[in-house]
Amino acid sequence: MKKMERRDALKMMGLGSAALLAGGTTSVSAKTKLSTFASRKEADIVIVGGGTAGITVTARVRRSAPNARITLIAPNDVHLYQSGQVYVAAGLYREFDNKRQTKELVPDNVTLLQDKVTHFSPETNKVHTGKHGEIPYDYLIVALGCEYDYSWVEGLDVSDIGKKGIASVYLNDVNEGLASGAIISRMWLKTIRRHTQRSEQKVLFADPDGPVKGEGASLDMLFLANDMLKGNGMYKKGKDLRSKAALTLSRPGKDLFPSPEIDRALKKELQKAENITIAYEHRLVRIDKERRIAFYSHEGQTVEKTYDFLHVTPAVKPPDVLKGSGLTVEKGEYEGWLEVDEKTLQNPRYPNVFGIGDIVGLSSGKSGGAIREQAIVIQDNIAAILEGKAVPMTYNGYSVHPIKTRYGRVMLAEYTPQGLEPTFPLDPAKPRWIWWEMDLHLMRTAYFGLMMRGML
Repeated sequence: MKKMERRDALKMMGLGSAALLAGGTTSVSAKTKLSTFASRKEADIVIVGGGTAGITVTARVRRSAPNARITLIAPNDVHLYQSGQVYVAAGLYREFDNKRQTKELVPDNVTLLQDKVTHFSPETNKVHTGKHGEIPYDYLIVALGCEYDYSWVEGLDVSDIGKKGIASVYLNDVNEGLASGAIISRMWLKTIRRHTQRSEQKVLFADPDGPVKGEGASLDMLFLANDMLKGNGMYKKGKDLRSKAALTLSRPGKDLFPSPEIDRALKKELQKAENITIAYEHRLVRIDKERRIAFYSHEGQTVEKTYDFLHVTPAVKPPDVLKGSGLTVEKGEYEGWLEVDEKTLQNPRYPNVFGIGDIVGLSSGKSGGAIREQAIVIQDNIAAILEGKAVPMTYNGYSVHPIKTRYGRVMLAEYTPQGLEPTFPLDPAKPRWIWWEMDLHLMRTAYFGLMMRGML
């Protein structure tokens, strides 16, 4: 079936974005689509952060607590659909396709303060801002997201992205509404193919220790780069150049993905590609940009690899404003991240403070799907607390990552710490054309039209 025929088939089957995405259920959203415990009590609710988490939870709390006075504090004029950056790199989206004005996404009857929080005072139920001074609250939802850190590689500076064969599809500035990494990565892919037509090329992909944002994006770039070399995507029906390009992904551990079932499926997919190598237990520690040499730590030894092109996944870190707030995890793997109960998403020391999205110190993946589920939990739990009831909802650690195994195929990896958690009765470890069509053609519309409205 050709691509256009598949798109037509989706329409004929009635699988519009609302039906396909909102129609499915997961373990959390099966219990509540809009709100089980609505409250008409008054309260001051402050939400910090204007990204996916902040706007999604704002829309949901607006619905579940209609008489609450809700203030959203966010500095960004432009909101980015960050999941679309890979499709910009792949030549299938334009950069501005992923942008909307923040004020257009904020619900009616919500006060938007375009400002930054400079300090948290949970002991007095206040946040401090740069322009508007102190803002009091009865309930606080922290949705600040995370920050990228490229300094995990010695010799690499963020200003190097786009130079000397180095790319990173992640690179963006959410406050300024810029996603330069997507544009750089598109040119990077084109340059790889052009150079491979002339001579053999070595392309490295490097992942850091610890959590990353959008688990699987480096795999997207690996798979799509190889499929482009085959002659697909931007070079449909082009000459197959894979025999002249050696692609290597370095991983600090022994796995590719947090879910064991998805991990096995991905390894099986990669076994089909003779020109792709996965360097397990290799941690990139330093690069020599001028000589294009990568230095890895492996089993206590230093391993050198020359390269022509390098894609780097940034490490992530919590925003500096959290330091000294009294809201963070004090020790262990998630030290410095916002501390929340893994089920209720409440801070254990200040139960009127909730956290959502990339900023929370949880093992669940940092994804839009995780945010969707967490927002449902928070909307109902805050409404229940306003009514003097016990919190009814718990988060089960759900996350989802649509991994692009080639142009035209996506593995819709839905999982929890307990195992696979498919929304639809299809094996989530199998790449399918329908998930590609959904992710490419429907998901962005559903994101802006439904999820940002608290309806997905």
